[in-house]
Amino acid sequence: MISKRFQIDEENSNNRIDIFLANNLDSISRGIVQQLISQGNVTVNGKATKRNYLIKTADVIEITFELKVDCQDKAQDIPIDITFENDDFFVINKNSGLTVHPGAGQKDNTLINGILNIRKEQRDIPRYGLVHRLDKDTSGLMLVAKNLKSHTILTELIQAKKIQRNYYALVHGVPISGQTINLPIGRHTKNRLLYCVKEGGREAVTHFRIDKRFKNFSLLDVELETGRTHQIRVHLKHIGHPIAGDMSYNKIKVWKDAIPKELESINNLQRQALHSYSLKFYFLNKEFVFESKLPNDLEKTLKELEE
Repeated sequence: MISKRFQIDEENSNNRIDIFLANNLDSISRGIVQQLISQGNVTVNGKATKRNYLIKTADVIEITFELKVDCQDKAQDIPIDITFENDDFFVINKNSGLTVHPGAGQKDNTLINGILNIRKEQRDIPRYGLVHRLDKDTSGLMLVAKNLKSHTILTELIQAKKIQRNYYALVHGVPISGQTINLPIGRHTKNRLLYCVKEGGREAVTHFRIDKRFKNFSLLDVELETGRTHQIRVHLKHIGHPIAGDMSYNKIKVWKDAIPKELESINNLQRQALHSYSLKFYFLNKEFVFESKLPNDLEKTLKELEE
C-alpha cells in the first residue's frame, strides 16, 4: 500500500483535485485517481472529496493506493542486455524495435517477456519492477527494481524528479539555442494513440542544449524533468524541430535545402533518432551514474550527415 501527502501552495490552487493528483503521480492515471476518490481513498483536510473539487491554498491532500502485481504474461527467450546489477535493481540497455511491455497491440515478444525468462521473481513486483519506460523505437538505458522496497524508493525518486535522465535526439532544423519547454501534454483528440501539447494536459517539462549542428539537422542533449508518454517527441515537434525518423510525429519527407545524401541517410534509419544515454541518481545515499554510447545505426547516420 502506498500513501502520499500533498500540501497545496498558491501555484497549484484552483486546480481540479483529480487533475492535480494525476499530474503529480506518474504511476497512476487520472481515471484511476477518480476511482480512488469515489472509493474514499482520497481525502482533503481529513475529509472525503469529489473528483471535481477545486483545491485551495494550504489544503492537505492524502491519497492511498496499491499497485497491482502482474502475473499473466509469459516468459520468452528474448536477449536482454543487462549493463549493471546489484541486490536492489538492474539497468538494461534496450535495443530499438523492442516493445517494453505487452499490451493490446502486442501480447508478447516484449522486453518484459524477456525479463521474466531470466528473472521469474520479477512477477512478485508491481509492473514487474519497471520504474520508467522507453518507446519501442527508442534505444538506451532503463532502470528495473528487483524487490518491492527498491521499487517503492525508485518510483518515489522518479516522482520527486530526482533521477536525471538524458537523451540524444537528432532533430530536423537548427535551433538558435538550448531551451526549456514547459507545456502540458495530453492525448490527441483525433488519434488516441498519439499525444500533443494541450491545455488541461499533464505537466511536462523538457530541457535541451545543442550538442552538434549539421546543415539541416541538430543533435540535442535532452534532459527530462517529467516523464510523460512521448514527451520528448511531442515537445520537439511542437517547437518545430521533430525527431528525425519519427514516423508518428514527423511528416517531413523533403525539407528546404535538402540534399539527396541527407534524405537517403535519414530514410535508411527506419526509426526515431532518440537514445537514452544517461541515468544519474542517489539510492540509499550512494550515487549511481550510468551511460550508454550511441548505437551503431545512429552513429552511422551522424557520420553521414558530417560528410
